Formats: sequence, C-alpha cells, structure tokens
Amino acid sequence: MILYFSGTGNSRHAAEKIAQTTGDAIENIAVHLREGTTGTYRSEVPYVFVGPVYAGRYPKVMTEFMEKSTFGGNKKAYFIATCVETPWITETYTRKLAVKIGLEVLGFNSVIMPQSYTTSGAAKPDEENKKIVAVAEPKIAEIAEMIQNGVTLPKEALGKSAMSNVINLMMYMTMMSTKKFHTTPDCIGCGTCASVCPLGYIEMKDGHPVWGKNCTQCLIEKIPVIQWPGLF
Repeated sequence: MILYFSGTGNSRHAAEKIAQTTGDAIENIAVHLREGTTGTYRSEVPYVFVGPVYAGRYPKVMTEFMEKSTFGGNKKAYFIATCVETPWITETYTRKLAVKIGLEVLGFNSVIMPQSYTTSGAAKPDEENKKIVAVAEPKIAEIAEMIQNGVTLPKEALGKSAMSNVINLMMYMTMMSTKKFHTTPDCIGCGTCASVCPLGYIEMKDGHPVWGKNCTQCLIEKIPVIQWPGLF
C-alpha cells in the first residue's frame, strides 16, 4: 500500500513510479483531506509513505492524517520524501511519527525534485526542472527496487536541524496566511485552482477564487497545471 500527499505533483510522480515497480495499490490521501475523513488501512506488505518536505518536515496535514488513521496488517513501512535540496532532519520526525502510528521504519530516503514554493521566487526554468527530474528518476527507480525486494533503505546523512526544529514552527505561525492571495485581471474564472486544491480550501465566488484559512501553502494554483496534469 502506497499512500502519498502531493501539492504540485512531485511526490505523486515519485509514488506512481514506485507503484509501477512494486505493483502495490496507491492512494492519494488528499482525497480524504478534501472530505475531512481519515483512513482505515490493511496491507500485507510494508506500507510506503511519500510526501514533500515543508521547511524540514512532512506537511502537517499529512502527518496529522496519518496520526488519526489506522494501519493494520504489516507493521513495517518505508518513508520517502521529495525535496529541493535536503530533507534536513525530516527523518528524525518521521521516526517519531512511526512510533505514534505503530509502524517500524524500514528506511527513509529523499529525492531531489523541482522547487515548487514559488512565493519565494525561487522557481527554476522548465528546462532546468526537466534536468532535475531526469537525475531523480534513477534514484526513484533504485528506491522502488529496494522496496520491492523488502530491503532496508540505506541511511542518509541528516541535514542541519534549525530548519526542522525552528523555521518549521515559524513557518506555521507566520507564513500560512492567505490574506495576500488574490487574482489578477488575467483570471478567467475557470475554477481550475479550486478543483486541484489538495485540501479543497479554494472556493469560487462570483466567478473568482476565494482562499480558505487552513491553506497548507502547497501553491499548486501558482504552478501551470500542464506540468503535472490530472491531480484529481
């Protein structure tokens, strides 16, 4: 069973590639998040969790969903993170999470993928992003093969702790507001942003999107949908 959370599609891509190799069932947990429900799972093989790194940890919406869900059957799990540069010490928090949900960690590995936090203005040109994905593909394939063979993932070096321990907390306290989100005259009111929002927090009112208060800052509405089509 592969469970993933993805905003702009990086983690979904990795999860789908792993599923193609392992043949495991795959589920987008955002479907539950949009409906406000939790999950009850049972898997005969180790679970695989895939998600992005938000300021040194998995997104809070992802970890809270996992804490509220139940995982029966096999009690082992792999954890995969997609990130821009380093997962920092996401692994440390992941191991604590695994204890809470009653699973044994078979390994944590990260995959470098394109920057999608466009609020910082750090997004790269398409051609450069294609190169990043091309480099990532062999790493994803290697991880998938190890998962298929039930092999423990190799230990990765931890990054600096400040991002995960300090900046992550600051991000959720100061950077998650949608007050400054707005449309420009170019908005045609098509509703695409509302349909792809992983949490269902964008509503269309009077032909224009309105952002809810509990945004997780995935910023999918700022990324061309053509990059990773068909999130929902």
